[in-house]
Amino acid sequence: MPPDVDATLPDYLPDRPDILFVGINPGSYSARQGHYYARATNRFWWALHASGLIPVPLSPQEDWRVIEFGLGLTDLVKRPTNSATDVRGDEFAAGRQVLAGKISRVQPLIVCFNGLTGYQQFFQEYTQPGRQTRCLHGGAVFVLPSTSARNAAYPRRVILEYFCDLSTLRDELRHHAARQER
Repeated sequence: MPPDVDATLPDYLPDRPDILFVGINPGSYSARQGHYYARATNRFWWALHASGLIPVPLSPQEDWRVIEFGLGLTDLVKRPTNSATDVRGDEFAAGRQVLAGKISRVQPLIVCFNGLTGYQQFFQEYTQPGRQTRCLHGGAVFVLPSTSARNAAYPRRVILEYFCDLSTLRDELRHHAARQER
């Protein structure tokens, strides 16, 4: 039976996650597998654990478990493609509206774009990886370099440094929120 060409990845959107990870769009391979960052060469799952953002290593087949750790997963555009360069401008425009609604509804502590392209298409401006000065529906904004192995500009150690910075930001914001609740 041929794969479902309309298949995409589900959203994992808990209320008030510490971090909502936003991909550009699902890769065709990941959509066929039914899991986020499914290629063995993608550095997302490795870096998520190595940075201390989650206490146990997860495989792509366990992507749904991110909710247990106060994390969420979604994409700016839900249509799978072989490359993010295949996503059309009108899809990014529609995705901006849909994603803004999701973020407003779940109110993450941090909105983290996995890839500069996702941030740039959402905000219509260029940036560098790391913490951004803007907020989005009350959440801090952070940009990771894409964890795809195709992103040769950022080696594993640099990807890990950004994930560690994200972990530090999460811990700081959690601490600040806890102090405010007292």
